[in-house]
Amino acid sequence: MYDGDSFYTLTMADRVGLVLVSAVLVAGTVTLFLKISRPVGLALKILSAIAFFWLFEWLSPQFYYFYYLQIFDFLEFKNVIQAPPGPSDIFALHTFSERANLSSHSRGVLGWALIALGFWTAMRSKRQFV
Repeated sequence: MYDGDSFYTLTMADRVGLVLVSAVLVAGTVTLFLKISRPVGLALKILSAIAFFWLFEWLSPQFYYFYYLQIFDFLEFKNVIQAPPGPSDIFALHTFSERANLSSHSRGVLGWALIALGFWTAMRSKRQFV
């Protein structure tokens, strides 16, 4: 399904590094989400999940670019963060309708995982809707 994906153009060591960078970014996002959304109810947890996904989508390219600076000699140091993604961009990732590549699908899974985590933590805490 992901034949020709740019991930597979990297060496095995570079792929492992990219997976580790992704794991750290996801773990940080999930940890912050859990800490900040702990005292709120279901509706605010779901909104927080979407907000954290939006922040991840907006800011993570810079962290990935820092990693790419380490593995590609031809890149120059610069800021790659652009305008925040719009609602249609976030919707496209959540519905897996952006691009059919490993990166887009992984980000879509993260978005749904944050929402599911919001539901799960709300049900465990038995808090009110808001």
